[in-house]
Amino acid sequence: METLKVYFVPFFAQGHLIPLVHLARLVASRGEHVTIITTPANAQLFDKTIEEDRACGYHIRVHLVKFPSTQVGLPGGVENLFAASDNLTAGKIHMAAHLIQPEIEGFMKQSPPDVLIPDIMFTWSEASAKSLGIPRLIFNPISIFDVCMIEAIKSHPEAFTCSDSGPYHIPGLPHSLTLPIKPSPGFARLTESLVQAEKGSHGVIVNSFAELDAGYTEYYENLTGRKVWHIGPTSLMVHNKKSTTQAALALDHEQHECLTWLSSKEPNSVVYICFGSLCRLSDEQLFQIASGLDASGHQFLWVVHRKNKDDDVADNKWLPEGFEEKMRKENRGMMIKGWAPQPLILNHLATGGFLTHCGWNAVVEAISAGVPMITMPGFSDQYYNEKLITEVHGFGVEVGAAEWSISPYDGKKKVVSGERIEKAVKSLMGEEGAEIRSKAKEVQDKAWKAVQQGGSSYNSLTVLIDHLRTLVTKPAN
Repeated sequence: METLKVYFVPFFAQGHLIPLVHLARLVASRGEHVTIITTPANAQLFDKTIEEDRACGYHIRVHLVKFPSTQVGLPGGVENLFAASDNLTAGKIHMAAHLIQPEIEGFMKQSPPDVLIPDIMFTWSEASAKSLGIPRLIFNPISIFDVCMIEAIKSHPEAFTCSDSGPYHIPGLPHSLTLPIKPSPGFARLTESLVQAEKGSHGVIVNSFAELDAGYTEYYENLTGRKVWHIGPTSLMVHNKKSTTQAALALDHEQHECLTWLSSKEPNSVVYICFGSLCRLSDEQLFQIASGLDASGHQFLWVVHRKNKDDDVADNKWLPEGFEEKMRKENRGMMIKGWAPQPLILNHLATGGFLTHCGWNAVVEAISAGVPMITMPGFSDQYYNEKLITEVHGFGVEVGAAEWSISPYDGKKKVVSGERIEKAVKSLMGEEGAEIRSKAKEVQDKAWKAVQQGGSSYNSLTVLIDHLRTLVTKPAN
């Protein structure tokens, strides 16, 4: 049987790039020839891993295209949204993602793949694949549930015109779901272009597992006529063993002081707080979070990012007076002002809850660790992820948001109160949170079973590769 030649094009953001690189590695692990097309700075984020895969005999390589820094007005090396701290820089990175189209097309003309799998953000891939006669599948780094929410809201605009305040009931879905606030018009325009570009594909691959999307897979396939492949959580599939995380935890125990601090705590006693690599919270919102954590009386580990990367997080002017001194005296809280080993924190026995912005990678990491969530979405699709966690599956407590934003950099006019955060923390970490914690463990078990041999995601990868073979044009005799 001839091997497939598959090209992957990851988008320039951590939450998109990491799972698509995982997917490329998984396809290569099945013996196929894989090429990841990206820019130099983005390649540096995973090149060591690819070298290790090649050393294991995988046919996987990286093809570099130039990042159009001069054209978009960015300094050299700024090629990923992680490096952005404002809408202007982010907009330039998005623009660059479209300007690389001619170079990628030229490479595919010179060396055509059997199949192209780009990230959903590359809306130009529809025209490129069509003009070159290359079969295309879309990679969507979120769940198919989110896409169903987008389609349902688009089909029922009347749901948001009946009132100026929520909650808003979303009709037509497998579950009775509500949104507390209206989606922003800008987000509707953005998602419409993405969904439109998906229409010319042979299907969509998602970083999720079938059991998590429940009845929404069938809903989507009936609605669109396109196939869904659940290949996830990809982070679990590339490791495939629980012992990997525990071994890493033991190995890295001395590498970050927060792990030592966690080891001094009782099991399931600490709330972990992190809003991802992109979200920048205002001083007022940080103040409310601190106030809520203090009032909750529970222990916490908090990764803090300011509104702007240039802000001095050490000035502490945004904290309630005496907050840090009180937390140190009581040994109740620890703040990390920088990078933190999130997977190791979530898998630590002391971690009993996760206050999160609901970014999909963070959600998947929490599910994989069996940690229930306190949901406080920051922007974009995260408002939908909250509903999957709290209303569909019930392994989280909802804080919600005060307004809808399509950008992590926009300062919000309204903030979530400390009282709402306090109430949610007490709800999850107290006795009434027992059922939610139990559901989180049930979903964790389903995730781990999905990635094992014979599991739904493992089998879906096999079916996907078999399907890719049917798309390859056979030469005439």
